Amino acid sequence: MVGDAAAVLTLVIDTLEAAGAPKGSKARLDDAEPVIFGVTEGLGVYLNGTDLPAEVYESNDINDLVDAVIAVTGGEGDLQSYWEGPTETALYLYGGSAARMTDLLADLPERFPLAQRWRLVPLPQRLP
Repeated sequence: MVGDAAAVLTLVIDTLEAAGAPKGSKARLDDAEPVIFGVTEGLGVYLNGTDLPAEVYESNDINDLVDAVIAVTGGEGDLQSYWEGPTETALYLYGGSAARMTDLLADLPERFPLAQRWRLVPLPQRLP
């Protein structure tokens, strides 16, 4: 592969896809047009941090909800990251289908008060 930049680009893309690169990822070789690649879809799970009754926040452990999200999505999605903001906490899941992960999570608000008023948002597949 020495000197074959296109083969190296293919190897890099194949490696990143094997690691679960999200759909809409881009790779560029020199001044060529970017190559779009990826195999997973993202789902943002945004937990409401301000609008639930105070007793919900006081008497529930977010780690229990996170454990349930991981268990319910099983092999269909992986928790890759999270973000804690001033009004909500986001969990970022990646898997084969954002729609499938949404379906798997549908009943959690009935079982976990911290999931009430959450937002499940498919992450964009094309970045600017």
